[in-house]
Amino acid sequence: MLDERLALAASLWSPCSLGADIGTDHALLPCHLLEQGVCERMILADISEKALSRAAREVEKRSLADRVSLRCGDGLQVLDEACGCISVTGMGGRTIAGILTSGRDRLLGAALVLCAHTEQVEVRRCLCRIGYRIVREEPCLCNGHAYVVWRAEPGAMSLTPYEELCGRELFDSASPMLAPYIRHRLRALDRRLDGLRMAAAPDREAIVQVLGMRDYYLTMAKGKLHEDP
Repeated sequence: MLDERLALAASLWSPCSLGADIGTDHALLPCHLLEQGVCERMILADISEKALSRAAREVEKRSLADRVSLRCGDGLQVLDEACGCISVTGMGGRTIAGILTSGRDRLLGAALVLCAHTEQVEVRRCLCRIGYRIVREEPCLCNGHAYVVWRAEPGAMSLTPYEELCGRELFDSASPMLAPYIRHRLRALDRRLDGLRMAAAPDREAIVQVLGMRDYYLTMAKGKLHEDP
C-alpha cells in the first residue's frame, strides 16, 4: 500500500519497457509500478547494501524477481542502458540535485519523477542546468509534511528566483490538495518569519525573502485558497 506521496509519484510515471528507481530503499514504488503494468522491467538501486536487502525481500515477497535488477551503487552510475522513466524520491533536494548532476550522461532522455523532502529549490535549479523542464508539479500532504512531486522531461526551462523557491507549474495543478498545501506552506513561512524577527540580530535579507515568498504564494494562488469543507 502506497502512502499519499508515493501514490502521487506513481501517478506521474509513464508506461515504459524499462524504468529505474534510484534510492529504492523499501522498493514499494517500483513493486507497485511493476504490478500495475506501468513498467515491464525495473532497475532498483541504492547506495546501501542494507537498503538493497530490504528491497530484495519486498521483491521476493511479491514474486517480481524475474522482472527486477537490484544494483548497489552511487546514484545514476548504476545505469548501463536507456530507461523510459527514472524516479528519485525520499531524499533531500541537494542530494537529488547531486545525483542528477553527476549522472546526467546516464539519463539519455528519460522522463524523471522526483520528490525532495527538503531544499526543493535545489532540484528546480538543477533541472534548469541539466536541460530538463518541469511538466507537472503536484502538491501532497503526507504524515503532516508538505511535498511536491515533479515530472520533468528533456527541454529548456528558465525560472525566476521565486519560481525556483516556490514553484511555477504547481499553480497549474488541478489537485484538491493545492489549497491545503499552500496554506501549510504559508503557516511554515509565518513561523519562520516570527523566528527571524525575534532573533537577537535579525537577518534582514532573509526576512525580505520570506515576505516575498508569502506574497508570491498569495498572488499565484489568488482565487484558489477556498475554505476546506
